[in-house]
Amino acid sequence: MTGLVFKKLWIVSKLEKAARTVSFQSGMNILTGENDVGKSTLIKSLYHSIGADAPQMNNTRWKRAKAFYCSEIFLNGATYFIVRDGKHFGVFDAQKGMISKHSGISTEGGIASFICEQLNFNIELEKSADGKLGRAGPAFYFLPFYVDQDAGWTKSWESFSGLQQFTSFRKNMIEYHMGIRPQSYYDAKKKEMEFLETKSTHQAERNVLSTALATFQKRSSQIQVSLDPVAFKEELDQLVDSYNLQRARQQDALTKVKDIRNERNAIDTDIAILRRSISELTADYEYAARLETPDIVGCPTCGTEFENSFQERFGLLDDVDYCRGILDQRQKARIEVTEKLDAAEREYRSVGQATHEMELLLNRKKSEVTLRDIVASEGNKEMVVSLSADIVGKDESIEEVQKAIDGLKADLKLDSKRKKEILEYYQSRMKEYLNALNVFVLEESDYAEPTRVIKNNALGSDLPRALLAQYFALLHTMKKFGGTKVCPLIIDSPQQQEQDTSNLGAIFKFIFSKALDGQQLILGTISTEAVPDEIIPKGANRIVLSNEKYSILRRDQFSEAIADVGEMHELLLSK
Repeated sequence: MTGLVFKKLWIVSKLEKAARTVSFQSGMNILTGENDVGKSTLIKSLYHSIGADAPQMNNTRWKRAKAFYCSEIFLNGATYFIVRDGKHFGVFDAQKGMISKHSGISTEGGIASFICEQLNFNIELEKSADGKLGRAGPAFYFLPFYVDQDAGWTKSWESFSGLQQFTSFRKNMIEYHMGIRPQSYYDAKKKEMEFLETKSTHQAERNVLSTALATFQKRSSQIQVSLDPVAFKEELDQLVDSYNLQRARQQDALTKVKDIRNERNAIDTDIAILRRSISELTADYEYAARLETPDIVGCPTCGTEFENSFQERFGLLDDVDYCRGILDQRQKARIEVTEKLDAAEREYRSVGQATHEMELLLNRKKSEVTLRDIVASEGNKEMVVSLSADIVGKDESIEEVQKAIDGLKADLKLDSKRKKEILEYYQSRMKEYLNALNVFVLEESDYAEPTRVIKNNALGSDLPRALLAQYFALLHTMKKFGGTKVCPLIIDSPQQQEQDTSNLGAIFKFIFSKALDGQQLILGTISTEAVPDEIIPKGANRIVLSNEKYSILRRDQFSEAIADVGEMHELLLSK
């Protein structure tokens, strides 16, 4: 089943007043262009535009352009427009009506909540930083479908940025996509880790109770009830000091909230001024462009005369575009400051609640004796009975959680017979594809497992062809055994390591013939002149970039691109 097709891509820089618009067909697309003309940037932008970050998208030259992206996609049976500006995403329907806004990728409310839901991809993996589970974003779903020029030709399934945030991500994703570990396994794994954390908490609490019980039993003969006024006063003074410290924290949190609110108010003022300036400049241009407007226009306020020339009118348009560029940046800044304000207000409420609870405790302390005296008044015997009962309750809770963990064993168990069948199919495809690509230096042990990295025996020009064989062996195994929806296969620069004419023809023939049925293919290469005409599919959509260096964005495409996607971009950054 086809899950995703790219229909059109816009890359727009309001700052440079330049853009690039590219249309794709659902079948074969061949993108050609010399080095440094923007071919790889365009290719990287495709999956990047929908939340899968590609390497080298933050180089200094590209960052200066402050470009935003819009992709028109066919996803899960419907057409959508997705606009990305930095970490901000907007999802629009086929009529360009806004569906949702998202900040970030895999964070709460990020674009993953839309993309991954559409693809039925709900995998949580163990984080490298703290061992806790975190949501795998779109990049992990698209791993089988993208070969990046910078990262994809040294190791398979490494073509996106940020993959190392999860432990053993490559092994986990290969097992998921190939059907060795189905979705039910990852659902069960998530529950198991949650149950284990709950069990660990119960065990820690039981240990505390056991220690307390042992202490009471050991010192039972020494416990006496006595009230020490001096000790009570010291305890009360300590509580007052803690309360005052908490009040100071509350004031600091309130000051932080006020400062951020003032920062947002300043941004709102800037936005209002910019919008008013745009409106006034636009009105000035429209007045100047009228046929009845004289060549010399006097200022009604100060009387100064201005020349109404062609150059002056274009200067007004330049000022409008400049103000719009600044407006976009201030609107993005407002979104980010609003997120900071929400976090600061949550912190203030949290500190306030803690202060309130401490105040209640302080009032109670002023009129009551200490906890030690209450315990003593109840008697040592009652405390031992109470602690024993609590320990029994914890044991029951631990047993209940363990039963829940045991109930997950069926979903966590690996189907050895199915895995064997999958591995045999993969190995068979590898052997077939290596032969087709003239790679004869690998032993069967080099690809006995799909998780093995092919680089030890395949050197020089053999390595990229061996990796290409592995990409497609994994792809076809996934299609046969996995449940992953088919997405566009995007391959950037397969002409690696100076392939000779024979191997070059074998590479292109292999790619065109082994793409999955109905799969969109987007292939980027310097040229196809050395490839025999009969190898290239008839009807392939050829996209040829000019040979002008660093010219991915073009001024002559800016106006049309803004007309197409400018309004959606403004909606994304609006309040």
